[in-house]
Amino acid sequence: MLARITVPLLAAAGLVFACGPRTPSPVANARPKAGADMGVVSHVMVDTANGTVGFAIEVTNDSPKRVELTFPDGRTHDFVVLDTTGREVWRWSAGRLFTQAMQNRLLDAHDSAVYREKWSPDTPGQYTLVAQLRSENYPVQQRVDFSLR
Repeated sequence: MLARITVPLLAAAGLVFACGPRTPSPVANARPKAGADMGVVSHVMVDTANGTVGFAIEVTNDSPKRVELTFPDGRTHDFVVLDTTGREVWRWSAGRLFTQAMQNRLLDAHDSAVYREKWSPDTPGQYTLVAQLRSENYPVQQRVDFSLR
């Protein structure tokens, strides 16, 4: 009689243990820090000619090894323009739809990837560009001040 109860209880306990939550190991969750210490450097460019403002963020693999940029979805980058009070004036990704599929981009040694977008401003003034590479393993965010006359 005791065996009839003990065996199913042990089986149920084993199943609960096997399917229960796990604490992830620190190695599995470790992400490299972005920046020059990991071999990835970035450069942001702002072009204010011809009535539109062109933005570009160039990401370069400065290491001797291939680097894989991992993105959680189709939005690989973003550009945000802030006014002098810090209020958001324009965001490239606003109102756009992006795929929900993860994607990767390989950068060979000393190779670059450039992401470019354009903005048509309404008024002249002082602005700050916040350029972002939305990579999970090499995130980049840079700010650049610029003025429009």
